[in-house]
Amino acid sequence: AHWEDHPVRIREAWERSVSADDVVLVPGDISWAMKLHEAGADLSFVHALPGTKVIVKGNHDYWWTTLSKVRQALPPSIIPLQNTAVRFKEVGIAGSRLWIDPDLSLEDATEEDRKIFHRELGRFSLSLAAMPHDVKVRIIMTHFPPIALDGRVGRAVQAATDFGCHTWVFGHMHLGTMDYDGFNRTIGSTRYEFVSADYLEFRPKLIYDTDNPRS
Repeated sequence: AHWEDHPVRIREAWERSVSADDVVLVPGDISWAMKLHEAGADLSFVHALPGTKVIVKGNHDYWWTTLSKVRQALPPSIIPLQNTAVRFKEVGIAGSRLWIDPDLSLEDATEEDRKIFHRELGRFSLSLAAMPHDVKVRIIMTHFPPIALDGRVGRAVQAATDFGCHTWVFGHMHLGTMDYDGFNRTIGSTRYEFVSADYLEFRPKLIYDTDNPRS
């Protein structure tokens, strides 16, 4: 019931709060499509919403193939991040899917999970390295959480220690039996924001205002 009519709820809340000049971060799990050509309807839905959208791959985005093919298929208002970063005014945005951090997992990580996480950590580092050096505000977006609910930090956070991250947004987890408010915290100089759609009740959340940086 919580997800009932969620596309309509997303569109209505988005159109109320987002303008054409805004940038919206979408941290993955964008379409259930298995093939790139099957994701067209979902991507068109996102494209039709106001603003520029920056996206990273989620663990359910099986349609996401190579970066070059995804770029060719995406409508012009959607920018994918994969080993890359993007700049808007004084704000730089880096991002990656990541994976379950074996150091943070409540269950014993498999060898396959460790391999995937190691590979994703490399991709994440490439995205950080692609960030323009002269941006004033650095934002990171990952699909998987980089921290635990109790505030323990994972290896991705350690890799970004010298990066000077202003805000780190992430999703992956969805409402259920756990209280995810613990994800929203400041550690060091970085603000961590859990932004899964159902957690936010399908309403966009303001992360940074270039016209009013202290808000």
